Amino acid sequence: MSKLRHALVALSLPALLWGCGPEDLSSGTATPAAPEAPLLATQEEELAASGEFTWAQGQALTPLGASAGRACFLTRVGGDFEGGGERIDITESGGSWYLGGNSSQSGIRGAARCVDATASQQYEWTQSMSYPVSMGTASGRVCFITGIAGKFHGSGEWVRAYVENGYWYLNGNSSQSGVRVRARCVASTNYTGEFGWGQGGAAKLMDPVAGRACALTYVRGKFEGGGEYVRTFQSNGYWYLGGASGQVDVSGRARCF
Repeated sequence: MSKLRHALVALSLPALLWGCGPEDLSSGTATPAAPEAPLLATQEEELAASGEFTWAQGQALTPLGASAGRACFLTRVGGDFEGGGERIDITESGGSWYLGGNSSQSGIRGAARCVDATASQQYEWTQSMSYPVSMGTASGRVCFITGIAGKFHGSGEWVRAYVENGYWYLNGNSSQSGVRVRARCVASTNYTGEFGWGQGGAAKLMDPVAGRACALTYVRGKFEGGGEYVRTFQSNGYWYLGGASGQVDVSGRARCF
């Protein structure tokens, strides 16, 4: 299994280098000084993902289980994101995680999975911010998207959790309104580079399912109905990244850990 995983990581290198649009911040991008993030317990063992939980607009919050010693991440984002009222979020309340959202439009759906690992604090970026949000060191830590909101109307709208100069950052872009992203981190010593998928392309093979979890780190494009979504999913013992779109410029990225 170890040799197979190494081979798959090697296959992911093109995905790590994929993309050179405005969402890719070069090493020369001005960023604020990186504050120290709270230390997380070292996670040496592999992190197996739970079953998938789903939520659709009009439904009550979906319980994801206890929050103590567990972290949850988004595996699917889709629907008609037409304004600040559209959102999908993983929230914590009363010692439990929940998946939910809101919409004044149609087709808003989300999915999530969880792993047995202690979650960091929640980080948030909104389009009113001038700089990326620092989420702390990239050494022994992996970060992923836990919430997304706003009007996604084309290639100008994107949100991303990424590594630069040894630190994790949370950032985005918008020519519309209300775009916001949330993220958390967990300890991991063997997370992959980013895998990428764009509309019109085949689903991207990522990692074996056994002992691994794969979470969204980037969402971009025009989400105007139930036909637009990006997701990580399992099939025949492997993780894949894929999606669908009847609009333009829909794409996503993910990492496995």
